[in-house]
Amino acid sequence: MLGLTASTKILKYCRSKDYSITGFNIIYIEGIDIDGRLNNDSPNQFNDVRAVFDGEKCIDCWQATCEPGAWYTDYPMNAAGAFRIAFGYYQRAWEIGIHGNSDPHESLIQVGEVRGWRDFNKDMVRTGDRLVSGYFGINQHWGYDMPPSDIGQASAGCLVGRSRHGHGEFMRLCRDSGRRYFDTIVVPGNEIFK
Repeated sequence: MLGLTASTKILKYCRSKDYSITGFNIIYIEGIDIDGRLNNDSPNQFNDVRAVFDGEKCIDCWQATCEPGAWYTDYPMNAAGAFRIAFGYYQRAWEIGIHGNSDPHESLIQVGEVRGWRDFNKDMVRTGDRLVSGYFGINQHWGYDMPPSDIGQASAGCLVGRSRHGHGEFMRLCRDSGRRYFDTIVVPGNEIFK
């Protein structure tokens, strides 16, 4: 769990970027563990954090990925390359719905525009890639209980919580928030925890 010190640093960073912080905030932090320590942010791993914050601290957090896995990087759904979300604040860009065909489950479904990079050269980094914005089906869903060390086919560029159980907890918090639309913030851990 992200402690008070880590929570404070994350919220301070978000406020320094003028991201709106309210009583219910979904924040993805790339390249950290759920205890708030930086990791090496290796590709194709669940080494990011999905967290829900109130205005002051982290309420709960889970292993996640903000990036596509190796499979969808090599075999992208779009000929321009796999999608990797850009850091930033996305206002009212998701609502509760159903994700998936073979294993449908309640998730946050993209309903607003997002920005991201197309990994045409398949190197699994943003640098040098083409920035795009639009509606790409970038949902917030579960990662099918894949192991932490292998995203497999669990992400083609969506924001993915690794476990089914953790995702269920996340969705309960979303439902209990009383909101129809959900803002989401995606931030780089290495800029927060230097």
